[in-house]
Amino acid sequence: MKPRLVMLHGWAVNSRIWDPILADLQSEFEVTQVDLPGYGSDTDFEGEYLLNSIVNETLARAPEKATWVAWSLGATIAIAAAIEYPERFEKLQLISPTPKFLSNETWELGSESTRFLQLAADFEADFLSGLRKFLLLSAFSNDRSQRLPATKLVRKVAALIRQEKTPSHQTLQSGLEILRDTDLRDHLTDLKVPTQVIVGTDDQIVPPEASRFLFEQLPNPHSFREFHAGHLPFLQSPSEYIETLISFTQDTPQ
Repeated sequence: MKPRLVMLHGWAVNSRIWDPILADLQSEFEVTQVDLPGYGSDTDFEGEYLLNSIVNETLARAPEKATWVAWSLGATIAIAAAIEYPERFEKLQLISPTPKFLSNETWELGSESTRFLQLAADFEADFLSGLRKFLLLSAFSNDRSQRLPATKLVRKVAALIRQEKTPSHQTLQSGLEILRDTDLRDHLTDLKVPTQVIVGTDDQIVPPEASRFLFEQLPNPHSFREFHAGHLPFLQSPSEYIETLISFTQDTPQ
């Protein structure tokens, strides 16, 4: 029997974000792609959009126990879920996670509020245009040779995301509010699940240093891996990423 894998996407997209690597994953795992409430197959979600309620809704859509792979906003939700319900997790792989999304006087490793507000404005003005800008920023690389591949990737991913219904403005806004208001720094020592952290060295959304800080606070860390990529390392370096994931799930915790 193949090991179970839960895939949890981030803000503004849906579970189709995993499609480019899905066939390779399914050859190794029993994969469950979870749409966050308000996204993909669940754009009619009318429940309360707060972190605790989204955690409970997400757990209800997942197998009883599995290894979770969670990206960006999905990583925030998965961390909260694993702290509260560790029995549901074999292991946890966090891609581009941060304990606190926005910078302030006590946290210099977050994103700037101006960029945060611009993201919200872009999506409110036009979802498709905002999605393309967000994905381009996510796929950004300092390596000029990667600019054309990144642009092609964005077109492919945007087309996949558009195959599902567009999330409501309220869903998008509520997700941003979770990112704005959540501060997990004092709770990371409660995350007892074996955890691997994956980051892109050129990430323009979540500074890699924030992910490094998160990893260093964990009581049961597994490994920290940096990819030559932006905010989408699992799509920008797919072969390396899949090998890393397989190795992580097969390693026996010490």
